[in-house]
Amino acid sequence: MNEHKRPFKGNAAYSGHPRGKRSGSERRPERASAAAGRSHAEELRTGDRIVVTVKRLGINGEGIGYYRRKAVFIDGALPEEVVKAEVTQLQPKFIKARLLEVEKRSPDRIEPPCPVFGVCGGCQIQHISYEGQLRAKTELVREAFSRYAGLEEVKIKPMLGMEHPWNYRNKAQLQLKRKGSEVVAGLYEAGSHDIVDISGCPIQHPKVNEAVDKVKSVLEELQIPLHKESGAKEGVRTIVVRYGFQSGHLQVTLVAASARLPRQDDLVRLLRLTLPEATGIALNVNPKKTPLIFGDRTIPLWGEDTMEESLGDLQFSLSPRAFFQLNPQATVKLYESVRAAAGLTGRETVVDAYCGTGTIGLWLAPYAKEVRGIEAIPEAVEDAKRNAARNGRSNVSFHTGVAEELLPRWAKAGLTPDVIVADPPRTGLDPRFLETVLRTKPNRFVYVSCNPATLAKDCKVLLDGGYAIQWVQPVDMFPQTSHVECVLWMEWRGEPK
Repeated sequence: MNEHKRPFKGNAAYSGHPRGKRSGSERRPERASAAAGRSHAEELRTGDRIVVTVKRLGINGEGIGYYRRKAVFIDGALPEEVVKAEVTQLQPKFIKARLLEVEKRSPDRIEPPCPVFGVCGGCQIQHISYEGQLRAKTELVREAFSRYAGLEEVKIKPMLGMEHPWNYRNKAQLQLKRKGSEVVAGLYEAGSHDIVDISGCPIQHPKVNEAVDKVKSVLEELQIPLHKESGAKEGVRTIVVRYGFQSGHLQVTLVAASARLPRQDDLVRLLRLTLPEATGIALNVNPKKTPLIFGDRTIPLWGEDTMEESLGDLQFSLSPRAFFQLNPQATVKLYESVRAAAGLTGRETVVDAYCGTGTIGLWLAPYAKEVRGIEAIPEAVEDAKRNAARNGRSNVSFHTGVAEELLPRWAKAGLTPDVIVADPPRTGLDPRFLETVLRTKPNRFVYVSCNPATLAKDCKVLLDGGYAIQWVQPVDMFPQTSHVECVLWMEWRGEPK
């Protein structure tokens, strides 16, 4: 299926070179013991070998230990392991090293089931048992609050994991290349433009994998050109497949640089025959040189313009570009945690800042008096309004803007929210928004975060401003990866310190 090998197998020595090349230190044996004769970490050189006891997992899934009081980051190393590693990068505050050998193995280490684990970059911790993944991610959250908020004791609830932590992704967005006559679909290898074939990806739903394989076979049979193939600017750039876990609908979108593909009618006809379960086929036009997958224009080629899907009792119509959570099963756990933190009785006014397409606000609406969502992207606000109308959530309204501007305006008009919910991007909350929360002083503040570091940093501002943390609920939205989602409940306790 793929020429790449696993970068680490069991407890064997690991050279870090998938094709078996020797490292610089292996070619120069005298460097192997050079580090032992140096009394300070600052005296290390690239290529030196060091022995490190790994203490914890980092936010990118790397093992973190210390060599003479300087932090060492080692991909593939696990907490509680003693490893030999080769120094690859020296920085004033840290060292990066490549794993060579595990001298003391963690009981959580397992053989990763994916043949391209460590190459495609989509997963970072398949080599850890699932129980070990949950523990390591919980400690990652605890470490963030200790480091960035100065809190050694914070109530972190047991992480909400998955019974089956595989096949959970409902959507694939895969780049294309041709290898001989074969079309390869996959992800870019880390730090390169080489596409790694991820056929049969174990975290994608089987229906998604099956659809991707069938689309590739059609592109091969019709010899549809690929973008930049033989220098051509036209052709297909990306395959996007989304599957509805509840509806069973299947949406196929081809992203191309032009508004029409060669042999387009034959392509649509053969896709329909090969994928009878598909409910819609579309072409998205993206002629720009950009890391963004989608362009601004989507052309329906056959079937429904949107696909149907549900989340709890909420119904959604999803266009090819519409946002929807990638792990619906874990999303229900996440949103129920938000509802528990909000403590709604039906009498509260809720502001859903950074509301996106409105899913959290719509989830909370049956339990609140009023919900107002705020989102800076106009298209997302329009989606949120359509979602509200479709689901009959008449006590919800969505507004284009930023919370730090709209909240003070609403306060002057007499609105005092009882609960503010915020679900910002990985960079965290805008400082002006934090100031607005401290001026508005809602009884409860609920923070949904995908980055424990920025979560803890922002909480420090709110703690100093008079809030207290009640609990943190981690949710494993993306098993086999180092990502961890958190719901945090804070209550107003009094005047600032």
